[in-house]
Amino acid sequence: MQLPLFPLDIYLLPNGICKLRIYEQRYIRLVKLATTNHHGFGLCMKIDDTLCHFGTRAIITDFDPLPDGFISITIKGVEMFLINNHWQDSDHLYIGDTSPVPNWHSKGINFIDQSISDNLQQLFQQHPDHARYYPEPKFDDITWVCQRWLEILPLEVNQKQWFMSRNDCSAALSFLHTVISNNANLK
Repeated sequence: MQLPLFPLDIYLLPNGICKLRIYEQRYIRLVKLATTNHHGFGLCMKIDDTLCHFGTRAIITDFDPLPDGFISITIKGVEMFLINNHWQDSDHLYIGDTSPVPNWHSKGINFIDQSISDNLQQLFQQHPDHARYYPEPKFDDITWVCQRWLEILPLEVNQKQWFMSRNDCSAALSFLHTVISNNANLK
């Protein structure tokens, strides 16, 4: 699938939601393309000046013109993808030839994983501005919980890319148990 690409330092996974402020002409064009192609656009990261291999296809769920002439969009991650090839148009908008990567399957919470979900719920309570993006959170789905944790933790780009290359949430869950256990022991 050919997608317009938006390289940002934002890590968004399937079912993740965030807001973006759009002001550059090339990204205004990206918004137009994303709303007319019905596939959305690709959100991807960069290391130095190089696009990373994995990204997330996002759709625009809300659109607001801003008083300064810019626009605000709310986006939702749909599926991960692999960039096979990319190029830049004359206005420097990246376009990529992408292949979908299977989404991690939903999985119920095991007793041993409940603390991962409980800690995310506490974080959402402490940050209602972030929680409002998720009016129907899925704290009973360990895959959804792991993806939200990965989006908000301060990880290096190569770590984020590695998690995206996994077939399921197992590696993320193992990592989160280590991180949350270590932080619980520090209290």
